[in-house]
Amino acid sequence: MTRKLIIATLIIFFNCQLSIVNTVSAYDYKDPDAVQAAMALLIHHQSTNADTIAKEISQRFKKSAAMQTALGRAYYRNNMRETTREYLAKAYKADSTFAPAYILHGDMYAEWAVDSACIFYDKAIACDSMNADGYIHYANAMAIKDMDKAKARLEDLRRVRPDYNVDLEIANIYNKRGDDAHAAEAMANVNVNKLTMNQLAKYAQNLYWSNNDEKAIEIAKLGIKRFPQNKGFNRLYFWSASRSSAWRIAKEQGDIWFNATPVDSLNSIDLFCMGSTQLGLGYTDKAFETWAGIANKDDYFAPQMRGQITRVVRKLVDENKQQGRWATAIAMYERFMATYPSKDQAYQLYQLSNIYRDKAGEENGEEKVATIRKMFEIYEKIENEYPRWENLNYVLYTHARWTYAYFDRDNSKSLARPYYEKLYEFLSGKDEPTDQDKAMIVEACQYLGSDSYFQHHNLADARVWWRRILLFDPDNENAKQALDKIKK
Repeated sequence: MTRKLIIATLIIFFNCQLSIVNTVSAYDYKDPDAVQAAMALLIHHQSTNADTIAKEISQRFKKSAAMQTALGRAYYRNNMRETTREYLAKAYKADSTFAPAYILHGDMYAEWAVDSACIFYDKAIACDSMNADGYIHYANAMAIKDMDKAKARLEDLRRVRPDYNVDLEIANIYNKRGDDAHAAEAMANVNVNKLTMNQLAKYAQNLYWSNNDEKAIEIAKLGIKRFPQNKGFNRLYFWSASRSSAWRIAKEQGDIWFNATPVDSLNSIDLFCMGSTQLGLGYTDKAFETWAGIANKDDYFAPQMRGQITRVVRKLVDENKQQGRWATAIAMYERFMATYPSKDQAYQLYQLSNIYRDKAGEENGEEKVATIRKMFEIYEKIENEYPRWENLNYVLYTHARWTYAYFDRDNSKSLARPYYEKLYEFLSGKDEPTDQDKAMIVEACQYLGSDSYFQHHNLADARVWWRRILLFDPDNENAKQALDKIKK
C-alpha cells in the first residue's frame, strides 16, 4: 500500500470505527513517516479516535523507537508537548541511541532555549554521526544567536559526509534569515544541475534579491531549460531583465509570465516590472496604465512601488536626456508628475526645470532662448506658489543669473533685480547660512549695489547693499573699494 493510501485510510478513521485499523497490515505501519503524517492530520482535525489509534499503533510497535518517535512528532506538529514527551519516553525505552528521538527532543526547545536544544542535537550526532539531520537542526537553531557556530557544525557534517550537499543547507539557513546575498554566495558552490526545481528557483530568487541580475538571468535560463513547465523561471528572468534595462527581452519573458498567470495572481513587482519595461520601450501611456493596477494589490511589496516607480522614471528620463530625446524625457516626467504628485510639488517642478536647463545647455540661438523661457515659466510657478520652499534659493539664483546672462547682458533694464532681491531676503533670513548661502548673498548684494549705483544713480541704496556684503564677507575688497569711492 502506498503512503498516500495509508494516509487516506487513516483519515477515514476520523469518520469510521476503530476496527478499520485492522484493515491495514503491520507491514504498512512500518513506515513511520506515513504514520506521522496521517496522525498529525487526524489530530489537527480533532478526531475523537486519534489518541486511541496512536495508542494502538504504539502498542503494536512498542519496541520500535522509530514508530514511537513518529507518533511523538505527530503530536509535536500539533503543539501537544506533554503527549510528545510521553512518546519520546517510549522511544528512549525502545532504543536509547535512536538519533531522531533526540532531534525531536531538541526541536521542542529550539524556539526558546537554543542552547538546550543544541545539547539534544549533539546527542543525536553522537548516536549517529552519519545522520545529517542532527547537524542541520543544530545549525538552524544556533543560527539565531551565532551564525559562525551554526556554519561550523555544518562543516563537521561536510567532513563526515563529503557526499552531502552542505552548501545547500548553509544557503537554506541564510534564506531563513532573509540574507539573500549570503544565500546566493553559498549556492555558488553547489552543482546547479543537481538541484531540484524548487531549489533552483530559490537560488534564482536569492540572486535577484541580492541584485545579481546577470547571474539570476543565467540560472533562470537554466530553469526554463530544465523545468519548462514552471513559468516562475520566466518571471525571474523577466524581473532581472527589466531591472537591467534589457527591455525587449524583459517584454518577451514578461508576456510569457503574464499569459500563464491569472490577473489576480500577479503581484505588485510583476506590474512594476511590466510598466518599467513598457516605459523603456517608449509606451508611456501603457506603462502608467499598468502601474495603476498596483493600487489594487495588497502584497508586501506594494507600499514600496511608488518609490521604485520614481527611481525608474528618473533613470529613463536621464537615459532619454543622454540620447538627446528631450521631448520624450519632458513628456515622461510631466506624466509622472500628473500621476504621482509629490507632497513636495516644488521639488518635482524643480526637477522638471532641470530637464529644460540641461536641454538649453545643448542648444544655441533662438532654440536655446525658447527653452530658457520654458524653464523660467516653471521658476515663476515655484516662486509664486511655494515662496517658503526650503530650496527656493537655487531657483532664485539661477533665475537671476540666467536673466542677466541671456536677456539683459548690459543690465540696462535691471531685469535680474527682483530675483536677486528675493534671493537676498530669503537667504538673509536664515539663522545659520552656509558658506554657499553667503556666497549667493554676496553676489546678490554686489549686483544690487552696482545696479543701484550705475543704473539708478542711487548712492544711498548702493551704500546699503555694499555694506551688507561686509556683514557676510568682512574681507571683500570689491565692497570696500566701492564704499571708499562713494566717500570720495
